[in-house]
Amino acid sequence: MSNLYMFLTVALVIIMTPSPDFVLVTKNALANGSRGGRMTAYGIVSSHIIFATASVLGLTAIIAKSMVLFEIIKYAGAVYLFYLGIKALLSKKKENKEENTEVAVRASQKGSKNKTCYFQGIASTLLNPKAIIFYITFLPQFIDLSGNVILQSIILAGIFILIVLAWFLIYVYLLKFIGSWFKKPSVEFIFDKITGIALVSLGAKIALEKN
Repeated sequence: MSNLYMFLTVALVIIMTPSPDFVLVTKNALANGSRGGRMTAYGIVSSHIIFATASVLGLTAIIAKSMVLFEIIKYAGAVYLFYLGIKALLSKKKENKEENTEVAVRASQKGSKNKTCYFQGIASTLLNPKAIIFYITFLPQFIDLSGNVILQSIILAGIFILIVLAWFLIYVYLLKFIGSWFKKPSVEFIFDKITGIALVSLGAKIALEKN
């Protein structure tokens, strides 16, 4: 039981630490509303389910041991963050007329934006090499080798995924209270630049990190 408490504590610290996922959820929640933030969170959770399944099957260990595969994932993740960051940095300030036009067509674009947010969440986590390292180094530390290793792996991964989902859904809900302020063209423009710099910086950090 003490191991479980320790796992929960460390898991919370890891999840609540600012990361590419955190920046992306913030950006999409403020730009596309709570629905956009939730869809991003669902995408992140979907990737964690993929990693958890791969971990139980031993695939994450194989990827981690293959320098070529690991490097491909690492640099693909860095490039993707660069892409999102540059896209945000190049966004133009919306004029009032443009804002009104956008409101008029927003309903027809909502479904497409939600899908984009979802797949951005998947890509952000799936292409993050730290997620692979997490499942092959962090989880095993809390597994009792004398017991059912597979069952314990599934339970711990499931708990971690539920915490990830709960944390981001709560965070998105809290962002709702300042969302209207961020809809102002000048504020949204500045925020795009800040998130753009953050995403590019995180991409550079991943690319330059030694394995």
